Amino acid sequence: MKRIALVLGAAALLAIPAGLAMSAPASAAAIVIRGTVTTPIFAPGLPDDCRPGITGTLVGTDVVSFQSVQTAQGFHVAGTTVDSGRIDWSDGTYTIVESVDHFSFNAVGKGTTVFTQAHTDSGNTYTADGVFLFRTTFHLVEHFTVTDGDVTRVEFQRGHLFGC
Repeated sequence: MKRIALVLGAAALLAIPAGLAMSAPASAAAIVIRGTVTTPIFAPGLPDDCRPGITGTLVGTDVVSFQSVQTAQGFHVAGTTVDSGRIDWSDGTYTIVESVDHFSFNAVGKGTTVFTQAHTDSGNTYTADGVFLFRTTFHLVEHFTVTDGDVTRVEFQRGHLFGC
């Protein structure tokens, strides 16, 4: 879900006409925008990748902090997404989850966009009585380059699931 939001945000920046984005004189000051957006998370019906047949409901919070810098040369957006929450599973167990994404988006030159994301999420699963069962961690680094609307390079540097 976060990846979709990031891609939509990047697409929104791309929707700015190239002439408008590049029309400022080279000596113009950069336009800097900083923000933080907090969103509640509610996701029922999640499958448990470690225990087939079990489903859960995630309740938590998503916090996106970002900075966007626009210059005559293009845009640079960088930020962090931090999620935290609890998944209550159909067998009575629960998982405390946390997720961190570091992302950057660059729209530079004529029609070239570069998107990079480093993602880590993890969760500690407990019995209904609070006894620790196991920890699961997932790491992923992604890199996409788009030129004139076509994906010209995709690189997944690491994608590992640890635990269960």
